[in-house]
Amino acid sequence: VELILAGDIFDFDGVNQLPTKQKFSMSWVEKKRGMNTEERKSRYKMKLILQDHPVFIRSLRNFIKKGNRLIFIIGNHDLELHWHSVQKMILRVLSLTPEEKKQVRFNNWFYVSNKDTLIEHGNQHDSHSNCQNPINPKIEGLQKQRIRLPFGCIANRYLINGMGLFNPHVD
Repeated sequence: VELILAGDIFDFDGVNQLPTKQKFSMSWVEKKRGMNTEERKSRYKMKLILQDHPVFIRSLRNFIKKGNRLIFIIGNHDLELHWHSVQKMILRVLSLTPEEKKQVRFNNWFYVSNKDTLIEHGNQHDSHSNCQNPINPKIEGLQKQRIRLPFGCIANRYLINGMGLFNPHVD
């Protein structure tokens, strides 16, 4: 069986919990609304998400260990999956053998299943959520490389994260 998770599986935009032990340089906006999309900060957010969803991770692990395939299509709210180190974190927490890891795939924007079915997240058809470059959204920031977010994701970070009522990752 091929399970296709068609984007927004991990909501990086909603994580605004700040690290207590790790030290990151952060702007005042990051401290209020969530860290930006630098690779190191994305790994921290992924760690929190994975820790909070052990049943989901265990279910995916069992599914793959039965010989099934798992496909992640990267959506607009989980663009930080473009970092290979973030993808490796997912593979590591799934505790798969090298052979089983080949059954997991990360796709940018879309996937063609069985050579005849196009599956995409759909954000590219929404003017507020589309990415300028969905294949490679990495940009050079002032000091470090980061993922360029679409307008809708930025609005979520600044508005929804400010409300703090809907999100388990709010301090």
